[in-house]
Amino acid sequence: MTDTQLPLDKLLAATPDMFKPLVLQYGPALAAMTAQEFCDWLTMLIKGDDGAAWRALLAKLSNADLMAEWDTLNAEWDAANERNAQRVALQKEAVLAVLKVLLVASLSWVGL
Repeated sequence: MTDTQLPLDKLLAATPDMFKPLVLQYGPALAAMTAQEFCDWLTMLIKGDDGAAWRALLAKLSNADLMAEWDTLNAEWDAANERNAQRVALQKEAVLAVLKVLLVASLSWVGL
């Protein structure tokens, strides 16, 4: 693929009105990508590698502080997800324990 860039005005022209504020905010990052970088970015999205896609987008914006802010927020989200995963695992264990007790009680009730 060539290293042509996507013109921002063409991107805006092809964008529905309700999404134009997002394109105005992040479109310059997309417009700064070469065609290959854009294809790589789309591949990240298709594969579900959202974090890498977001980092690639932020890297193309002129505000260097955005990447540091993203890293901080992402670390907080990762920690929250870990805590939530531990809670869900505990809840599943508790439900399984209750179900086992109910199974034993049910088997006793029917004489098994």
